[in-house]
Amino acid sequence: MSSVFEPLTNLFKRSSDKERKLRKAVETLLGSKPSNLNVYRLAFMHTSVSKSNTHNGFRDSNERLEYLGDAVLGMVVAEYLFKKYPYKDEGFLTEIRSRIVNRESLNQVARKIGVDKLVEFDSQRRTVLSRTSMYGDALEAFVGAIYLDKGFDFTRKFILKRLLSNHFDIDSVVQSKI
Repeated sequence: MSSVFEPLTNLFKRSSDKERKLRKAVETLLGSKPSNLNVYRLAFMHTSVSKSNTHNGFRDSNERLEYLGDAVLGMVVAEYLFKKYPYKDEGFLTEIRSRIVNRESLNQVARKIGVDKLVEFDSQRRTVLSRTSMYGDALEAFVGAIYLDKGFDFTRKFILKRLLSNHFDIDSVVQSKI
């Protein structure tokens, strides 16, 4: 009799193991327990594995969270630069912000902090997708998820302490030529 239920038991065990791993990874990245694990799960769901929502036909993926995270990330970096360089003009501030939040730098930071290990995507397309902005996009989606889960103040501190100060030498960014 137990052999009939074994596949079902294994399915629940696997999904709970997967959920535990995701919770632990998010907690490690955040430095805090996530309140809404579903929003983080969505942040790491690439469109290549998105599923159609039965209620409205919309495909669940990280794209909307990426949009939100991009806006929050850009705003926090803009505020940081505005305060750090009080006598620099708008053109300078825009240039430095774009060097920090561009696709390549976000892809690099995403890999450094382990976001690349959390992204769910179609493994048949891995080589194509890994050369694109998939990981940087997921990082932006993660920032969007943090914002929804923890609010602006927490997200701002996360960006400043865990991303900017740990992964960018602002003086080098300013000195570098494009």
